[in-house]
Amino acid sequence: MFRWSDRGTPGAAPDDRALAARNAATQAFLALDDEQRAAATAVDAAEELGAADRAAGRRLVDAWRRVAELGDHATEAYLGATTDTPPGRGTATADERATAEIERAREAIRRFRASHARVLDEAAHLVTGLPRAVHEARVALVDARAAVAGPADAGHVRSRRAEERLADAERTAARLDSPGLRERRDAVARTLELAREAQALAADAPRTAAQVRTALSSVATRRAAAQTRTERIPPALSSLRREFSEKCSRDLDDAESRARSALSAADAAVADAERLAAAGEWDDAADRIAAARAELGRAEERADAVTDRLTELRDVRADPARQAADTRFVVRDAQRLVVDRGLVAEFGPVLDAQSVRLQNAVDRLDGVHPDYWFYLTELRGIRDRVRQVVERVRAGAGR
Repeated sequence: MFRWSDRGTPGAAPDDRALAARNAATQAFLALDDEQRAAATAVDAAEELGAADRAAGRRLVDAWRRVAELGDHATEAYLGATTDTPPGRGTATADERATAEIERAREAIRRFRASHARVLDEAAHLVTGLPRAVHEARVALVDARAAVAGPADAGHVRSRRAEERLADAERTAARLDSPGLRERRDAVARTLELAREAQALAADAPRTAAQVRTALSSVATRRAAAQTRTERIPPALSSLRREFSEKCSRDLDDAESRARSALSAADAAVADAERLAAAGEWDDAADRIAAARAELGRAEERADAVTDRLTELRDVRADPARQAADTRFVVRDAQRLVVDRGLVAEFGPVLDAQSVRLQNAVDRLDGVHPDYWFYLTELRGIRDRVRQVVERVRAGAGR
């Protein structure tokens, strides 16, 4: 609080103008002080938060420095006019000059804030909201502790992953009191994320345990079915080799060994899951069950690859002309579409090439040991290429 000295010029009693000028100067100075302090705080925060773009931060600071100098000069003018100089006849002019300089400085601050509104507002919002955010993070941490410890204390299902998330949250929360604004902001966000994850995992633990128990039973059933399908590989592969040329089954020679390897891996994963479940490690047990299912899927794929190949080749051998007719219809239907859209120049040659591919595939069936697998895959390739052309034609019509 600024005080005027009791020492004054004899007979210099203040008049209305002098009092009004001093009061206006004081009010303007107090407003300037608040505005300059708030802007400086926002600039400091923005500079720290914008550390990734140091050049932009430096430009902001340089611009503020020039504005702050005006505020400092205005403050000096005010102090020079009012310190040890009580209002009286002859002081009004100096006070009014100080007020004018203060208003110029305030206007410069307003222009500066308007020019950098987004950056400064975001920084100011963070500064004012950070204490509340820190409190929210601490509350979330307390809730997470209760959620993770509660079931264990009651003898219920525990979650190792929930405990790990909680431990990570505790370590992150140690940075909530860091002096750096950026570090505190990041610590708040990470603490909230980890604490909420820990709480959710703890709440899900009973359900995860129930799912693991059910899954162990269903995986055992699926494993038996996969074993049965794997046992069909040798006779199916034998039929393939006996009924068709060697090229039709060459890529399936290792199907049985790969299927049995997948079954062994599934058995190991199930054993791990059972051990982990017995120890109450339900999250890890669920992961191992997922791994077992993936391995069983691979075993099933290898078995199906053999049995499905035999079925497909027998079907095409019984009536190869039907496959060719179906493919020829697809090609001709696409050719009609291209003609109707007036796009023969662009797509006609591509479709003509598919017709040639089709005829070549049909011609290759002539011989003692026709390669029906090549024939089938070639026809599928033709249909896929024609489908791509049709999609491009229709997409172009929609533009």
